[in-house]
Amino acid sequence: MLSDETSRRLFLRVLAAVGAGLVLPGWMLRSGYAAVRVGDVPSTVVLKDLKGDSVAVPSDFKGKMALLHFWASWCPTCRGEMSALEAIYAQYRHKGILPCSIGLGERRETAVSYLKNLTLSYPVLLDPGLTLRKPFGVSGIPTYFVLDREGVVRHRILGEAKRGGLDKIIGTF
Repeated sequence: MLSDETSRRLFLRVLAAVGAGLVLPGWMLRSGYAAVRVGDVPSTVVLKDLKGDSVAVPSDFKGKMALLHFWASWCPTCRGEMSALEAIYAQYRHKGILPCSIGLGERRETAVSYLKNLTLSYPVLLDPGLTLRKPFGVSGIPTYFVLDREGVVRHRILGEAKRGGLDKIIGTF
């Protein structure tokens, strides 16, 4: 059994943690860490593709429905998702659907090795400095954002996305 003093200290620590949990999110929003939400148009960030060419995300995708797929080389499901995105691109490219996989924290050498034996014709971008992690609020891999033809975020998917679910979302556009 805990002494009264130990119980009081434990209670105060829990109370402080709860208070921090209520205050910190608001502080982070005021400090410029607000993540993109459904209905927002993300700010443009320029990243490099595997060839070293610059791509402005999301402004280079205007006029297309973009499926932004955040991945990492340590992700066990991401390679399979990239294959599914390639199939989606083959099926829907004529309708203006464009997947784009963005490797968070990935260097070119690691990405090329990870993607070996995968044939991808859609853009694969690298974000070695994690510049999109906070603006998009990516807290786990994989994460998807679906942007409409004007660049507005219409869906956010946390975790693995199955082909059937992505097809349903595409069907709404």
